[in-house]
Amino acid sequence: MNVRALKNFLKPLLKTPFHPQWILTKGSRKTWEYIRAVGSDKIVLDVGCFNKWPARLLPTNCTYIGLDYYETATTWYQTSPDVFGDACNLPVQNSVVDVVMLLDVIEHLPSADRAIQEISRVLKPGGCLILQIPFLYPLHDEPRDFIRLSHYGVEAVTKRHGLMIESCHAQGSPIETAALLTNIAIAKIAFGWINRKSPTTIFLPLVSMSILLINLIAKALASISEPDDFMPYSYQILIKKPG
Repeated sequence: MNVRALKNFLKPLLKTPFHPQWILTKGSRKTWEYIRAVGSDKIVLDVGCFNKWPARLLPTNCTYIGLDYYETATTWYQTSPDVFGDACNLPVQNSVVDVVMLLDVIEHLPSADRAIQEISRVLKPGGCLILQIPFLYPLHDEPRDFIRLSHYGVEAVTKRHGLMIESCHAQGSPIETAALLTNIAIAKIAFGWINRKSPTTIFLPLVSMSILLINLIAKALASISEPDDFMPYSYQILIKKPG
């Protein structure tokens, strides 16, 4: 069973420390800040828009355009983007977009370099890219999971196409990331037991308690530790195109 299936099954517990990905529940706060800071009357292109949730955070007079790949929207998620398109070949004219959002999408593209080149092309001078990307995180949405970039990798690819990082937030202290990965691994083992109808399912209560303890210990240790971007589970990055 893949990570997406695990997430769907356990979704009712997401806001509780019994959930293996509880540590992620506040992990997009910086991205939300970037989106809420978008000015009025902007043209915003959300590439890989899923259910278009960022539109709710934007000023009402912004023009929001949700773009997604046809197969992803129709076959995988049954969503309704405003435009079907390919992130590596955007159906958009040059220098017409104020803000591009690429949220947990770039790892699913066969060429991150080509996607950033396209984003740079469609952005107006002075425009920005809001990028959220996993780093230390399991495979998901296979087989369309191709790459992980550190913030150094993001900096290198954006510089090649005339963009520059204005702000970079590494999400997840080392202990939080370790706890997240450990809990996902434990949950995957437990789902294997359930799928096989194994007698070892009698240990499921122990699995639940283990996940709870790991989450609580990790959060407690993180709260008394110095900030450390040594092993984040994701990055939230604001990237600008010079004006």
